[in-house]
Amino acid sequence: MDISADDLAGGITKVVLRGRFDTTGAVVVELPFNKIATEKQKIVVDLSAVNFLASYGIRVLLVAAKIVKSNSGSLVVVCPDNNVAKVLKTAGMDALIPIYQTEAAAMAALAS
Repeated sequence: MDISADDLAGGITKVVLRGRFDTTGAVVVELPFNKIATEKQKIVVDLSAVNFLASYGIRVLLVAAKIVKSNSGSLVVVCPDNNVAKVLKTAGMDALIPIYQTEAAAMAALAS
């Protein structure tokens, strides 16, 4: 699992996750991801390069969203319609964290 972060216009931080977001992958990205969530207020998490999502990965996303929200911020997910998107919807994540199919839609949601 790989994580990268870039600061974009409007105070938005884009976090890109790549690989298997299983138990092993979640352990690798959890600390750096939580550090970003603590420091930033507008976060777009791009899961389009994630090919597998397990419950631990879902937990990492939820914890980060909670951290950001406690700092009066917002975290949204970009996940095109694929198997990972289906897992997120089946788990009910779309009721807790906004999920968008395109980066443009996610960025617009954070900008408003």
